[in-house]
Amino acid sequence: MKKIVIIFLFLTVFGTAAWSQMGGGMMGRSTQQLYPQSYSQEEKNDKLDELLRISRGGQLYDDWWKTTIDTEKPKKDYHLWKEQNTNKRNGYDTYRCKECHGWDYRGKNGAYGKGSHYTGFKGVYEAAKKMSIEELENVNKRGDQNNHDFTQYIGKEEIADLALFIKKGLIDTTKFVDDEGVPIGGNPRTGSYIFSRNCTQMCHGSVGIGINFGDAEKPEFVGTIAYNNPWEFIHKVRNGQPGTRMPSAIINDWSEKDILDLLSFARTLPKDTSEIGWWGRFGRGMGHRGMMHGDYRPGSGRGFGPSLE
Repeated sequence: MKKIVIIFLFLTVFGTAAWSQMGGGMMGRSTQQLYPQSYSQEEKNDKLDELLRISRGGQLYDDWWKTTIDTEKPKKDYHLWKEQNTNKRNGYDTYRCKECHGWDYRGKNGAYGKGSHYTGFKGVYEAAKKMSIEELENVNKRGDQNNHDFTQYIGKEEIADLALFIKKGLIDTTKFVDDEGVPIGGNPRTGSYIFSRNCTQMCHGSVGIGINFGDAEKPEFVGTIAYNNPWEFIHKVRNGQPGTRMPSAIINDWSEKDILDLLSFARTLPKDTSEIGWWGRFGRGMGHRGMMHGDYRPGSGRGFGPSLE
């Protein structure tokens, strides 16, 4: 009986790993290569350069201090913060684009239209459809929108990339999730294949708990974000996590269906330690934690991963 149990565990652990390496049995689906390291000049064609800049702009929208190099992190509240009194956050959080305009880019008309993140500020989704890239740049410069001047914090390249992301990188999140954050469609089975091939081995582990984004008292895993804030999940999958080597689905040309399938599966993963169980604690040590754990420490990662130089 003991031999049977040992053989079963061996086949389960190593069979699953081998299955993931072979693509999870996903016939006819090419492997997504999600870890761009360095690109030769020949590979840096105009399209790739634009995708890199859009992805970088998305990370700037998320957390510009972690995406830039040699920038000073503000400590006082952003001066526009005094125009609202509902969101009680302070300091650097008040400078993050997402804190005013939301992960779904709709501001007061979206997911941040209620709850502790509510500010009453408008989103950027509608503006992106009406304004040119130059006009969007001017919003963050002295001139047309002087009360929204970011030139003292980030450089002209950052302002340009942020404007490019807003113009060309935004998506209509209402096609992915409803107002309550529930995915509209999506195939969890297909999502599990995508997750096992791209997210497990070096980073998040087989059940998405290889990295704790929170702390010991209030952990946050892949499943936590996907379930509680699917708009944030979608944004980070598409653009990457600032300050780390997390890859970008934009750079790697993922389809909207890929992201929706991945979201649908990720919501089934453990959301807190009570859902992990002994098998999850054992499985997360299978060699997939090294790459990201070294990066994901507060303040440890600075600058955009795929180089634009």
